[in-house]
Amino acid sequence: MSTSAPPKNDAAFENARQTLADVFGYREFRPGQAEVIAAVLAGRDTLAVMPTGGGKSVCYQVPALARERGLTVVVSPLLALMKDQVDTLRQAGVAAAAINSTVARDEQAAVLAQAQSGELRLLYVAPERFSDGSFMTGLRHCQVGLLAIDEAHCISQWGHDFRPSYRDLGGVRAGIGNPPIVALTATADPRVRDDIVARLKLKRPVVHVAGFDRPNLRFDVVPVKSLKAKGEQIADRLRELGTDESAIIYCGTRKRVEEVTDALQKQRIRAARYHAGMPDEDRRRIQEAFARDSLRVIVATNAFGMGIDKPDVRLVVHHDLPESLESYYQEAGRAGRDGGPAECVLLYSPRDRQLREFFIDLSHPPAETVVRVYRALVNDGGNRVHVRELMEQEDEPGINAAVQALVDSGLAERKGYMVRATRPDGIDDIDTAGLDEHREHATRKLDEMERYAQSMTCLRVRILKYFGDGRAQGNCGNCGPCLAPPARYANAEAEGEELELFRELRALRRQFADEQNVPPFTIFSDATLHDIAQRRPRNRAEFLAVSGVGQVKLERYGDAFLALLRPSGLGAEPAPGRMGRAAAPARKERGPRTLSPTAEVTLELARDGASLGEIAAKRGLSSATITTHLAELLASGAIEDPAPWVDNVTLARIRNVIGDGPAGALSPLREKVGDDVSYEQLHLARAFLDRERESRQRARPGT
Repeated sequence: MSTSAPPKNDAAFENARQTLADVFGYREFRPGQAEVIAAVLAGRDTLAVMPTGGGKSVCYQVPALARERGLTVVVSPLLALMKDQVDTLRQAGVAAAAINSTVARDEQAAVLAQAQSGELRLLYVAPERFSDGSFMTGLRHCQVGLLAIDEAHCISQWGHDFRPSYRDLGGVRAGIGNPPIVALTATADPRVRDDIVARLKLKRPVVHVAGFDRPNLRFDVVPVKSLKAKGEQIADRLRELGTDESAIIYCGTRKRVEEVTDALQKQRIRAARYHAGMPDEDRRRIQEAFARDSLRVIVATNAFGMGIDKPDVRLVVHHDLPESLESYYQEAGRAGRDGGPAECVLLYSPRDRQLREFFIDLSHPPAETVVRVYRALVNDGGNRVHVRELMEQEDEPGINAAVQALVDSGLAERKGYMVRATRPDGIDDIDTAGLDEHREHATRKLDEMERYAQSMTCLRVRILKYFGDGRAQGNCGNCGPCLAPPARYANAEAEGEELELFRELRALRRQFADEQNVPPFTIFSDATLHDIAQRRPRNRAEFLAVSGVGQVKLERYGDAFLALLRPSGLGAEPAPGRMGRAAAPARKERGPRTLSPTAEVTLELARDGASLGEIAAKRGLSSATITTHLAELLASGAIEDPAPWVDNVTLARIRNVIGDGPAGALSPLREKVGDDVSYEQLHLARAFLDRERESRQRARPGT
């Protein structure tokens, strides 16, 4: 098996580097990305094992765009993940689409027609679609240049999240023109990696295993003696986190999810439940609210999982012991995907193991259980038997899994809850050794997870050694046993005025997101907003230099964000350099302002009596952008009255909340005023009231 990557100094790779900057707004690749991209551009089959948050998607998105033509087909297991990625790409000006179970036949045909014409660059596909004959017929008429398989560990029976729908992906390539394959995963030990290569039939692949380390994550294990103590730990940590940041609380069962959610709500902590027993529409609504920052705390089973692309989760707590370190590291790794500090906490009681052993019995029944179920089916003479009858007859856990093992072996067939034996003489074909091996494998995984929970030494080193990454040694200084104080995101780093500006930027991002009906992080990530708050760009060239700002986003959002900086006075000082965090300049006394040229155009239309929506339509800009122009005009005095956009009753409500002090950031202000007042109204009222307050201060004797 080849593990060497092609050189990174050819023209194709330089084109990829330029694509990274122009489209995605990043000047440098993250560790491991360059090696994988070079291999993909060279046409090599590639397996990339990179940590969650390490930028796996860039490894196929950049090659897809760096080439002059060809469609990149991306296999993705969850609908929400597809939607977030497609939304994010479209925000960057990339032609992308998805085909999955929610897409109607006529819409699927339209998307395939776009792909066949060369209009699409990336097509996200659910693995189940490859068994659809009409879809495969349409795909064969596309010029597929790359097949990317995300979450590739799902193809391995030894992985922690094996999915039958992935099982046949190894044969897909031959039916679509034999494009090269790039398989990507965040959690794969050597055995799983070998299984991925074999099942996908990768040819002389480049295997790149990046470090598994996530240095921005602080790991901790908290021993607890009771469920009450676990609840208190969770509530305390959520209060400490604050209402502006996002958290996920993982529980081992649906019942526990309900109990923890109810307990948090009784303590006036706004949290929502999420598990597979809920209606699909409720789960979709909650997941969307979490992605769009209108809900900050989710309490969930592992059903809330791989489809989560939200980059700014600051806390993940495991209420119960996970089944394995693979599962734990992937779930905990949903924190801090933007690179900012985040906490991953496991609440551990020795009794937690009992629940996991019960799940092992359900998923991996002993070989003798499978044999007994087979004999029971044969004794029924090939007649269909309800699974519930088998459960009552055998009276032990794991009957469903035993039936599935027989179906997988070709010894039984199942339709819904009805099952029957297909061969009366197949008892010798039951792979009893294989069944027992899987059960022992699951038990060993649980043993290792429990050793982690009981560890008195560095948790990070234990995780990295488990995955075969031996680079970390000694104490990491950033986990519970290493006794480092926990890192804090925005609140510790961005104090005072910079934190206020960050909140302003978040509010403006939220306006754009609500207007376009997309998650806020698809506009800009929190990391990009922090970079804006630190740099305080004064013009379009400086805004383009911000990490995460590409050409399309500059055109779409640059003027609005620059206008937000301008009236605050925060853009008046030179932007601090990238290497150090400069102290925030003190807020300057506001004097006469020079309006931006784009705001002057909006001023003329406003003087003609045009509404906010009419101005936006005439200028071809979003309402959020026009709102920032109007706020600039109100702050400068060029427009003296917000009445055309904020009625007197609403203005009075906002004035009563603000009082005589400065208005402050929009998000906390809206919490006090009420959700029925829009961000646009708050933005404009605040600009007017701040100018009014400053005018009073200037009019006082001695000022």
